[in-house]
Amino acid sequence: MNENNLIRPGDLTPSERRENARKAGKASGEARRKRKSMRDKMELLLSLPACDSDLAELEALGIPTEDSDNEMVILKGLFLKAASGDVAASKEIRNILGKDNSSEELTLKKKELDLKKKQLSGDTGENNIIKMWIEAVTEGEKNES
Repeated sequence: MNENNLIRPGDLTPSERRENARKAGKASGEARRKRKSMRDKMELLLSLPACDSDLAELEALGIPTEDSDNEMVILKGLFLKAASGDVAASKEIRNILGKDNSSEELTLKKKELDLKKKQLSGDTGENNIIKMWIEAVTEGEKNES
């Protein structure tokens, strides 16, 4: 890329910066409205009653007719995939239920342990025992992954 073609904000006049900010604000608002519209449409589709073939499958699983909407059809499919051994489907179910031990949590725990290691570096005595414990926990997490 040619660096000479880039226009830096400092090179613009205040009125040009204001105009660009106004355009960006309008584009951002339009994108938000579009996402909201798509979300509303999806909620409408999910709330519609299940079609006859899906309704029969849901009834076979013991799901009452009044709870048989398109959202339930999707959840049924996810459930059946997880029951057949699909690990990704199982993880998604845990995520929906709020029982997901996400990789973000593990990353945060590892960062906390690293921070504790750095705080304890250079110390002697009791801190050596704590450092050994932290290293053992970190090693255990690596083995679980």
